[in-house]
Amino acid sequence: MVLTVLVVAFVILALQQGDDGGGAGPLNAIAQAAEKTQSEPGGRVSMRAVISSGRSNSFTMRGRGAFDGADRAQIVMRMRRPDNGQPVKMEVIGDGTVMYMRSNLFDSLPDGKEWMMLDFGSAMELDGPLPAGGDVKGELALLETVGDDVRKLGKEKVRGMETTRYRGTLDPSEEAQKLRENGSDEFATKVKEEGSPVQVEAWIDGDELVRRMRIISSHPQNEGKPEMTVDMTVDFFDFGYEAKIEAPDSDEVFDATSLASS
Repeated sequence: MVLTVLVVAFVILALQQGDDGGGAGPLNAIAQAAEKTQSEPGGRVSMRAVISSGRSNSFTMRGRGAFDGADRAQIVMRMRRPDNGQPVKMEVIGDGTVMYMRSNLFDSLPDGKEWMMLDFGSAMELDGPLPAGGDVKGELALLETVGDDVRKLGKEKVRGMETTRYRGTLDPSEEAQKLRENGSDEFATKVKEEGSPVQVEAWIDGDELVRRMRIISSHPQNEGKPEMTVDMTVDFFDFGYEAKIEAPDSDEVFDATSLASS
């Protein structure tokens, strides 16, 4: 279930993370829309992620949530365990680079704690904000690093809104550069050496807001196992929604950052 946690982390951090606008080269249509959408004071999201490894081994995660204008996001994910079919619920709250999670996946936490905490900023030794791609406004920040190979695919409606669909590619070297700029040289080297290009799509409305984004990425596994693919789609809607998101009380939280780092 580690992959489940990582996918949720990827989604929730994309909801919350701002960016300094310093993407790779001149802003293209996707990057411009991503930058503008991040400035919205709040909104809601829904997501669907299909994680597959080989033809017959896959499972689907679905979730709904909201984000505010203060780098906070909250999402509730549901899925069925691929090993036994049992239902799983996971609630995640993102606050800056810190993520809180509680789920029936966790049999028990030390000292009877209810929430698990991961501080991605500390784990990745960052001097600045979480870089694009680490974090569901983080998903938007991720779009700002799309290269200049963006193609327009035509008009489509998303939740009744007229949009233009675009496709582009994320270059791992660009992500590595942003990691270095934020003080995480070791992790940047790993991303550059082991990362692979990621296909992204964005559906952008007439106000230049991202209404839907899709990310398809592949990840190598241990020798002898097929490559793992994550196909994730996130919808953004109800812009201006005032989400009330609060981190859990500290006495309910187990800090798992050091365990995750090791």
